[in-house]
Order: sequence, then C-alpha cells, then structure tokens
Amino acid sequence: MDYNVYNYYIGNYAQKPMTKYDTHKSSELRSVMKNIAKMTQSSPVYLVQLSKAKQEYALNIKDAAISFNNTLSMLSEDSKDSVFGRKKAVSSDEGQAAVKIVSDDYDRLPENPTLRVNHLAKTQVNMGNEYYTTGKGLSAGTYRFRVSVCDDNYDFQYNIRKDATHKEVIEGLCSFINKAKIGLTATPVSRTSDKIMMRIESDMTGSVNGENLFSFADRAGDGGDGRGIVSYYNMNNVASSPCNASFEWNGETKEALGNTFVMGRSLEVSLYRPGEQGTQISYVPDSDKILGGIRELMKFYNKLVNSTDKYCTETGQNTRLVKEYRNLLRPYASELESSGISFDENGYMKLDEALATQSALDGDMEKLLGSGSVLNQKLQKKNDQIKLNPMDYVEKKIVSYLDYGKPPKGYSYITSLYSGMLFNYYC
Repeated sequence: MDYNVYNYYIGNYAQKPMTKYDTHKSSELRSVMKNIAKMTQSSPVYLVQLSKAKQEYALNIKDAAISFNNTLSMLSEDSKDSVFGRKKAVSSDEGQAAVKIVSDDYDRLPENPTLRVNHLAKTQVNMGNEYYTTGKGLSAGTYRFRVSVCDDNYDFQYNIRKDATHKEVIEGLCSFINKAKIGLTATPVSRTSDKIMMRIESDMTGSVNGENLFSFADRAGDGGDGRGIVSYYNMNNVASSPCNASFEWNGETKEALGNTFVMGRSLEVSLYRPGEQGTQISYVPDSDKILGGIRELMKFYNKLVNSTDKYCTETGQNTRLVKEYRNLLRPYASELESSGISFDENGYMKLDEALATQSALDGDMEKLLGSGSVLNQKLQKKNDQIKLNPMDYVEKKIVSYLDYGKPPKGYSYITSLYSGMLFNYYC
C-alpha cells in the first residue's frame, strides 16, 4: 500500500467539526457492521491497482456522501428547531416598519398583530450662535464646562489659543466633544460660505418625562474676559426637543423611547416612517434558512459530480455514480424544477432563487425534502452505499466469484480497506 498517499491526504483533508449527525448509537454502528458484512457476502473478490487518481476519487466521494447525508438528515429533522420548523416575521409594508423574531420560543410571539406608525422618535438637537468664520471672539485661555447627558455628568476643559478664529474654535470644539464618546455628535454647520455655527445632536431618541436629554453649563475657567464658552456659542439653544415614537398596536396607541424595540420579548420592531394605513405582521417559514440548507445539499451533490468528472478526465474511465443519482432523481424532475432545482448540461445542480424562495414559503420544499420525504430517504440510502463502499466506483479486476456451494462469509472492514481510515472521526 502507498502510505505516502495517505500522508498527503491526512495533511490536506482538514478534520471537520463534529455535528450531531456524526454521532451514533451503538445499535446504529452495529447496523452499519451488519450492512457491510451483508454487502461483502454477495460480492466477488476484487484486485484494485491503486493510483493517486483512484484514491483521491474514493476519498472525495466518500467525504461528499457523508456531508450530503448530514445535510439530508438536517432537512428531514422533525422538530421546531429544524430548518423547516424555523419561522421569520414579515411586514406587509416594509417601508413603514420591519420586524424580526428574536426568540426561539414562538409561543411568545404576538398573534398576527397590525401596526401603524403615528410618528417616529426624535433626538434632541441644539444649534449654537452663528458667527463669521474669520471672526475672533473669546480671548485666549482655558475654558471649563460640564455636559450632562441623561444622568451622567462629564467635565471638560478646552484651550483657545491667541487669535483663534470662530471656525478654528468651533471645529476644534466639535472634534473634542466627539472624541469623548459621551452620546453626542457635534458638527460644524455652514449655511453660507462665510459663516459657521455648532450643531449638537444626541445619539439617543425619546424622553421618559419629556425632559431634555443633554445640557451644557459653564464652569470657572481662565478665560481672559470672564465669558464662558457655553454661553458665548449658545450651546444650550434647543432647536428640536426629543420625543417618543408613537404607534398603534392592534388599534391601541403606544409609545417607545426609540424607533427599534422588542414586543413580548420575542419580536423586534423597527419603525421607519409614519403610515396612513396599518401594516400587517405575519409569520412564515424562514426561507433564508431553508435555502441555506438547500445550497448545502447542492454543494455536496455537485462535489460528487465534480469529483466524478475529474476522475473520468484523468483516467479515461467511466463511472456509473452520477448516472445512478440521475436515475434516482428523474421521477422527481418536475417537482424539483417547480421548487427551483434543476441541472445544467454538465449534470450540476443549479438553483433558481425566486422559485426556491416561493417553494419554501408555500411549504412545497418541505414536502419534497423534509420529514417523511421519499426522495430524501432514497438519497440517504444511496449515500449510505457510497459511504460503505466508495471503491465500488473505481476500476478493478475480478479475482474470483463467490462459491455458492458454501455458506456466505462477509468481511466487515473490506470496504474501508483503502478509504475508511481517514474518516474515523465521523464514527
């Protein structure tokens, strides 16, 4: 045996993370052993002339079949945590409000509510005095002030150098406040090219008691003329007061501090604009997760096809593997196509996203590949055959046939002679 090939593949086939589908009960493992013994009881003895291409092909199709089966097991799982058991919330007017489920306990979800947005929550905005950009105001010195943001107080001191212009002071002060990261955003604003003012906005929206979210206060400093920087630039001038979001939930008026909030500890609601008509919230199968599972299934099926194409190209030998899959899938061709799953001229699976999404939402995808699916069961059975004996799909010579005059005898590990050892972490 060519152990160098094994060393090569051990270094190139990274160990995969275990999933719950890779663990088995002892009874399941005994069943695998019995299946292997039964398979070899009716099999002639082969002589395999190993090559790199054959070993690579056997390893690739066995690896793909294992992953393919795990994906099929995930799709056929019959529980609320399965791919087909997951739900997502949708809003009939996404422009007015969007919704997202944030709890796995679907029993907490409000039952098909209606929502209408009256007005959005707003931030507090202060606008300071406007000055000529090249003008000079406060004298040089250190100016101290306090900022109150909700229940927190922050003390600052800002140095103004000699002959500093209003533009330099306002831009520097805005940068100074922003770097402190206290929940405020200060911006220099110019309504004309020669004038400038300061705009200060809270990061938060809404107010519990209708009070302002932030305020400024001068403190004793070293300013040359005794004037405070807060009063001089009028930083406490409230141009827009904070307000809560107002919306109607099943006809009942409610308020929220922000435009994103959670109802019933299960449904996140994001308000975007007021609406004349209410938006209906409903729950549908999570097509994103379903399509994610279908893409995984396609990836491993296409890996089987690609490995077969590569093997045939390198060796000039034909293998029946893809034909067997196509024969298995042929009776379901119309159902697969209506669910967005088709095949290109080279035999690879491809997906029509729109059809697949609609099929997932309508429940047709679950009928095709979910719990109780005959197609799912047939594909798993086919994958089990490949997992047990991937060497069945490479060229080999028959050494001897069975002696039917004697009781049949099986060799439990004969199918894993060349490719099984690298997959011991699956068992």
